[in-house]
Amino acid sequence: MAICLLFGILGFNEEGAAQIALRDTHGNTQDVSRYKGKIVVLNFWATWCVPCQHEMPLLGEMQKKYEDRGVVVLAASVDDERSQPLIQPFAERNKIPFPLLLGATTDQMQRLQLGEAIPATAFFDADGTLVARVLGELNKSDLQNRLEWMLGKHHGKAPPAFVNGFQKKPASDTTPSIFSH
Repeated sequence: MAICLLFGILGFNEEGAAQIALRDTHGNTQDVSRYKGKIVVLNFWATWCVPCQHEMPLLGEMQKKYEDRGVVVLAASVDDERSQPLIQPFAERNKIPFPLLLGATTDQMQRLQLGEAIPATAFFDADGTLVARVLGELNKSDLQNRLEWMLGKHHGKAPPAFVNGFQKKPASDTTPSIFSH
């Protein structure tokens, strides 16, 4: 199986819009700026990441549900050269309906303020501006609410621009209170 020539670019233009270009599993260059006028969900993942495997069907469902409304899902794999050959079979087995990008790096993630842990997702508005980041596995209701909000259906409180799902919630204090006697 031939491995495509990989390259990746990440920068920001003068308007603050991200410029990210990676090759997909078919050898085509996918550039976030190509999707100007659409909302882009850029998910960083790997084939060996169990939470990433869990959220791929959700991302596929959201791509199908929202593609007619201008939402594009892209999944940038941080798999190394040893695990990259597993990407295409993963995509076929899971019927992934969106482009899987090769050769993503943690440097690119850090420039988007996503840290180094996966999964991590960046949300770009129709102008190509980074407007939100979610660290950790995506939640279906939160993702739907965020996409609806970005599409102009503002119901309730705006979704937070930054969610750190990797942060553990503080353990409840199991020490008995002096007032419980």
